Amino acid sequence: MTMRRSLDALSVLSTDDLADYDVISDGPRSLESSIADLGQAPKFAGGEPAPLPSAREKFDTVGLTAEDIQAYVQRSLGASWGARADEPRTWRVYVDGVFGPLTPRDVLQLRQAKLSFPSVHLLVGVFSDEVCEEHNATPQSPHADRCEVVRHCRWVDEVVPDAPWILHEKFLRARHIDYVAIDEGTSIDPDCDRDRLKGYDLVKSLRKAIPTRRTNMSTPVPKTQDPFKKVAKAEPEPSSAESGTVKKGRVTMTQGTDPSADVRDALGTPLEEPPESSPFEEPKIDEFGTGHGV
Repeated sequence: MTMRRSLDALSVLSTDDLADYDVISDGPRSLESSIADLGQAPKFAGGEPAPLPSAREKFDTVGLTAEDIQAYVQRSLGASWGARADEPRTWRVYVDGVFGPLTPRDVLQLRQAKLSFPSVHLLVGVFSDEVCEEHNATPQSPHADRCEVVRHCRWVDEVVPDAPWILHEKFLRARHIDYVAIDEGTSIDPDCDRDRLKGYDLVKSLRKAIPTRRTNMSTPVPKTQDPFKKVAKAEPEPSSAESGTVKKGRVTMTQGTDPSADVRDALGTPLEEPPESSPFEEPKIDEFGTGHGV
């Protein structure tokens, strides 16, 4: 009975009385129109933020586009890619490392691995503290910290905390890894462990390796510096014996120096005036007779 009375009370309200409740009663369509009345709602731009101009000068791979990276990978795969190019699927790509600390070179490699195909699920293996110590690669931060930093990288889809130091077929099958991204020049890098290279050689023999271009860091020359300008070397000052010092009066002139500086110093020193005689001073007698002063 109470419900009926409430409905009867609402039924007598005019359309103007319900105008204030239009957003709630008409659902999301009216809500969008109300937001439009307040102004254009900001849209999520998505994509990748543009790098700084200084980063483009310092890191040579920061300007690579997705098209550049994919064309480079397809050329490296050659004929083996031609048969799989039309497969509409997400490729599982793997990268491993110490990542302690996570450097710009590391994240730029992860970026290339993520953009190596139109759709990629990027797995990143992080070596444990025990594995690093066993191979004399002690990181600067604990394993949990390194995994957490890698997890927050925008390119990473999955963190593999138990990454093996040497890749093997059992690990690749268990993780359903299609390709392993390897930096160019790793095989001749003296800092890369020889045992670790054995796993990379196995991946290459299985045709599961894709290259990423190594990031070379350069220090740009400041714009105010002229690289072709010769820098004059400072000559040692000659000693007094070698330079020869000529003294005359109160002015000292030294060969190899600016004589005008000595002249200015001499002119800047005031001459001493003789003391004025006092009328109460006793007359002095000299060889010429009696007088004041000599």
